[in-house]
Amino acid sequence: MLDVDIEKRLENFTLNVAFQVDQEVLVLFGPSGVGKSMTFNCIAGLAQPDRGLIRLGGRILFEKDGQRRKDVPLHRRQIGYVFQHYALFPHLTVTQNLAYGLQGRHDTSAQVESMLARLRLNGLANRYPRQLSGGQQQRVALGRALMIKPALLLLDEPFAALDQGIRENLQTDLAELQRELGLAVIYITHNLMDAFALGDRLAVMQTGRLEQVGPIREVFHRPNSRSVAKIIGVRNLLDGVVQSVSAEGLIIDCEGYTIVAPPTSHTPGERVAFYIRPEDVKILYPDRPLASTVQYNRFTGHVLQTVPGGASVTVRLGMEGKRVELESRLPTRVYQSLGLEVGSTLDFSLRRDCIMLLPHSQR
Repeated sequence: MLDVDIEKRLENFTLNVAFQVDQEVLVLFGPSGVGKSMTFNCIAGLAQPDRGLIRLGGRILFEKDGQRRKDVPLHRRQIGYVFQHYALFPHLTVTQNLAYGLQGRHDTSAQVESMLARLRLNGLANRYPRQLSGGQQQRVALGRALMIKPALLLLDEPFAALDQGIRENLQTDLAELQRELGLAVIYITHNLMDAFALGDRLAVMQTGRLEQVGPIREVFHRPNSRSVAKIIGVRNLLDGVVQSVSAEGLIIDCEGYTIVAPPTSHTPGERVAFYIRPEDVKILYPDRPLASTVQYNRFTGHVLQTVPGGASVTVRLGMEGKRVELESRLPTRVYQSLGLEVGSTLDFSLRRDCIMLLPHSQR
């Protein structure tokens, strides 16, 4: 178990984070420059917080609070760190890079051979980093971090420069290793697909603080604030003012458009933030009767842009009057059957039960 509760003053803001990590993968997610890598550096011992506590497996690695001070050197923290750009020693072979963290120990050949096999690096033992592909270099970097049998593994965007196929293979191998070794892992990424592929929990970070921490699907489907919703890429994020509340639903004025959302405890005159996912913006067929799910929130608009995406197409819509733009996502075959083009006029519906209001206190 890793316990972190630290504060560090930076040039533009103060890093102030507190969290725990058990035998799991915690994904640290957020824009560049909000303190993710500095958090890693403080945990690893590459930077020193101004105050706080870092404890790993019951062992205090850092403590600074009044007269109490402790700062364990980075080489004694039992933490593996994998950098985005691998940071391999160019003048050392694969074997020598793997064994680097074991300097001073006797007969490390068996451990190196085991790691070569585990990470499918057999046949590459005597090659230098320049003779390896990006995926192979990343495997060596991961192996080097694991050779010291860390209690914690820090991964700073390790797959960012890799092709999708190589990335997926490495993610699978890493997930197996994490379960096999019972590791606590913290993983920085800007890619939500990577987060879903590896993560157990998601910690969304903004300007030096953690905005929301929880199971990854829960955070993704239930962001607790407008800020979190923007960071995780929620589309169709809108603001409005509550007009009335009834059994029919919450009536919201959004830029002059009346939108019906599910009934909630909001009050008339209150400003609210809400969103609807693109797959719940339903384009209506002109020659078919309306289903009950799309009887509310029917609007007329026009196609601004279409973006093919393999099995689906994203259609950017301008609502009549052009004050609000929305995205709709539909299967490619459905899109093709509609014969839509840029400039086409169409009717669409925002499914009432799929309009998600953000919590009162954190918009």
